[in-house]
Amino acid sequence: MLKIEVLGVSSAMNAVRRDVDRIIDKVADTLLEDAKLFTPIDKGNARRGWKKQKANSKTEIINRVPYIGALERGHSKQAPRGILTPTVQKTIRRYK
Repeated sequence: MLKIEVLGVSSAMNAVRRDVDRIIDKVADTLLEDAKLFTPIDKGNARRGWKKQKANSKTEIINRVPYIGALERGHSKQAPRGILTPTVQKTIRRYK
């Protein structure tokens, strides 16, 4: 019979979780920065409305400005393609 004992699995998994959390946080910061960049400016409320929110083990990029949906649907000459499509495309290109 062969017996192998593996030590340190718990600490290794904790290190992996910390690394994954750091990567998620970095990508979320990039998405937040890019979303602000692609948000059209009139008075600046929509651009200032972008926030990163962490709850439990979830990270969200949110904007609660009432007209953000209209801007996303292209109701601005400054952002006729919306905000999220160019944001995600730029972020993907950055991390390829």
